[in-house]
Amino acid sequence: MAEQPLRVLLLDGELTFRGSSLLTLRIARGLEKRELETALICTSCSGLDPTLLQNVRLHEIPGLDIPVWGRLVARTIYRDIKEQRPDVIHLLDSRLLPTASRLAEKLKRPLILSVGGHDEAESLILRRPVPQLKAVISVSDSVQTRLPPGSIMDALEKRVILPGVAVPDSAHIDQPLDDDRPPVIGMAGPLEVVKGASFFLRACHRVVEAGHDIRIVIAGSGPEEHSLRQLAASLDLSRRLTFVDGGVSMTGYLSAIDIFCLPSLQQGIGVLMLEAMALGRPVIASGVGGVLSVIQDRENGLIVPPSDSRLLADRISELLQNRETARRLARAGQELAYTRFREERMLEEHISMYREIQQATPRPDETLTVHSRSSSSRDRL
Repeated sequence: MAEQPLRVLLLDGELTFRGSSLLTLRIARGLEKRELETALICTSCSGLDPTLLQNVRLHEIPGLDIPVWGRLVARTIYRDIKEQRPDVIHLLDSRLLPTASRLAEKLKRPLILSVGGHDEAESLILRRPVPQLKAVISVSDSVQTRLPPGSIMDALEKRVILPGVAVPDSAHIDQPLDDDRPPVIGMAGPLEVVKGASFFLRACHRVVEAGHDIRIVIAGSGPEEHSLRQLAASLDLSRRLTFVDGGVSMTGYLSAIDIFCLPSLQQGIGVLMLEAMALGRPVIASGVGGVLSVIQDRENGLIVPPSDSRLLADRISELLQNRETARRLARAGQELAYTRFREERMLEEHISMYREIQQATPRPDETLTVHSRSSSSRDRL
């Protein structure tokens, strides 16, 4: 007898130009393609490239992440879907746990929580059991080790599901470091102190001082943008540097750069790094957190200590001077993305967990529906 299609409700906070948001959207699209009845509710997605939102049943509900509004928002969502309940609720932002747990308890449905970073894992404080919370997914072993100890966490199912990315046919990918133009060195992600963009700019300054004619691209936005622009001006990099925001096409951006840098001071795993590897870009990354479970130094990328702009500059210069080495690392990185980080594998593991968690929960015979708060119409999923 064929298995009944699952109904999955995904909950997330603000979707921005960062790896965790891109991962949420990839999960939502992938589940829908596999004919799971899927809805994604977030607080906001303004500023993202519209192509990232295609084929996603997306609903923006401000207030999910505001504690004083959380109870009211949970009641609103419950009222909209109580007769067409999901089988599983999957929360992808732990800051929304109070709201998500209230909703799951009202709906009498199991709740699964995904944790994507060290800070998020360490700040996950469970003072008392959350009745509907059944499992915690971590994006890497490194993140899972940061989950708080204790009897409440010990009672939950815990699993590592590595992120998945789309790996295109290498025959359709341009080789990095084309001799016909100045090489482009890039990084991507939210412009926050922990992402290490200032060290990246200082490294690029050293590369220019060493005599290399390069272009620099930083994709993302955030609180550090103004100070980074000032730093770039003080280093005389402004004419070489381009900032692009979340409205840019991720694939287009990553395909346009020649060397991808991940200068983070801490990192759960580095979804944007995996995207760059999948597109055949050589990667230089800080040796922190889950990055060390992905990059083997000089085998499929280069590792540098965090906050070491001098050594980062040396590694960028090394790849600029040894382009065949850069292309060898790029090919090895793409092969790793294909063997360990394919989107299909990630989706299969999520669906398997959903089914395991849902087994003891009766499945209602309705279609999952979410009402738009700005319209009287319904989106049938």
